Amino acid sequence: MSQTKSRGTSWVGWIVSALLIAGSIWLWVERQYVVDAIQYNQYTPTATVKEVANQAGLTDDALFTFYATHPSVESSSEFNKHCQRKEADSPILGCYAGNRIFIFNVTDERLKGIKAVTAAHELLHAEYERLPDSEKKRLQPLLQAAYRRVTNADLEARMKYYEKTEPGEAFNELHSILGTEYASLGTDLENHYKKYFENRAALVALHQKVEQTFNTLSEEADLLVNQIEKLAHTINGDTKQYNADVSGLNAAVTAFNARAQQPGGFTTQQEFQVERQKLLARSNALAEFRQQIQANIAEYKTLLAKLDAINTQSASLNASLDSALSDVPKI
Repeated sequence: MSQTKSRGTSWVGWIVSALLIAGSIWLWVERQYVVDAIQYNQYTPTATVKEVANQAGLTDDALFTFYATHPSVESSSEFNKHCQRKEADSPILGCYAGNRIFIFNVTDERLKGIKAVTAAHELLHAEYERLPDSEKKRLQPLLQAAYRRVTNADLEARMKYYEKTEPGEAFNELHSILGTEYASLGTDLENHYKKYFENRAALVALHQKVEQTFNTLSEEADLLVNQIEKLAHTINGDTKQYNADVSGLNAAVTAFNARAQQPGGFTTQQEFQVERQKLLARSNALAEFRQQIQANIAEYKTLLAKLDAINTQSASLNASLDSALSDVPKI
């Protein structure tokens, strides 16, 4: 009896040890999930964070990761404590640091949706960090191929900025940029991003709407600058011609008056009147020319005022994205 009991105890001990070992292995392999689960259950999202997540259209799995990072939408003073820009002339709207997502609270209604796009961008950094190395290796050539298809001067400059400020993180950045800003990335990448977004096309459209706000102002400014430069060239040329014509007319009038004062300067009254009418016609034409120049100058000033208004709008938009500018104190 005692021998049987000993063997039973031995088997129980072995099973318990095996379970402990298996559990330890599972905890090690799934340690990020365990940490995320704990963080998720310890977090209560604010109404603003919920709205941002809803606008981004996150899947349940993505929302789990998002809330596990304890996302926070912050004013400039708080945001700058957590997210530091790498270059003075390159404002940032969000960052993923220390397993936390921080989002700058852009309040300009013209840029509605930008917080959701920023949140999605930072979430993809968190998701990329959680991918196994094998999945990252699978994704990298797909990201590179997509980058080659959609690349433009702005994106190339942006990637060069990241190469300088975040060396070795090119694919991580591409994973976030392509996933939130570019459509039609190919079946493999689209299927990959479906894990995170219910409707990625809607998220990209949100980004494009924000971009269009800036692009529209830029295009309007470029058009006005072109009109202003052409009008300035016309005004300068016409003014030079007008002044020359006035000098010519003054000389002709002086000669006419001198001739009229000389005995026999004009053989007949009709000849006098013909020459006089010629001078009057030149004077009237110059008066009309002068009015046209003045009208162009008035239009030039109007265009300058429009350009100044657009520049003011652009400046205010850019200022709303700059967390370095402290919030105006409430009185």
